[in-house]
Amino acid sequence: MNSVNIIGRLVRDPEMIKKDDGLTICNLRIAIDDTHSKEDRADFISVTVFGNQAAVCERYLRKGFIAGVSGHIRSEDYTDKDGVRHFPVKLIAERIQFLQWPEREEKQQNEDAVAEADAITEAYTDACADTDAYAGAEEAV
Repeated sequence: MNSVNIIGRLVRDPEMIKKDDGLTICNLRIAIDDTHSKEDRADFISVTVFGNQAAVCERYLRKGFIAGVSGHIRSEDYTDKDGVRHFPVKLIAERIQFLQWPEREEKQQNEDAVAEADAITEAYTDACADTDAYAGAEEAV
């Protein structure tokens, strides 16, 4: 079984990659507290997200935000220019849960809702400027 669940904070903004074949990839780095250590320390996990989830992560997640990730571990193997072999491990995300939403996005949504309400009110007021139109609008309400 290869199944991992983590909750942690992003240590940097997501990095988006769009491949020529249309594949969207988002790389995250998440810090998780090491609760088994007597010292105050964290583990840093590389996370890769694919497809539509990648685009959503890039749009809404930011450094410092809390996210939960479910997925599986994948290890790689490469040799650097000095001939040293490396075996990095990363988490391939199957599901991301945003546990903290960006305040600026909520603010923008609220501003959009207010603007829409203002536009509707203005259209209603314009339609009601004529007394005949006003009478018709009140009957409809």
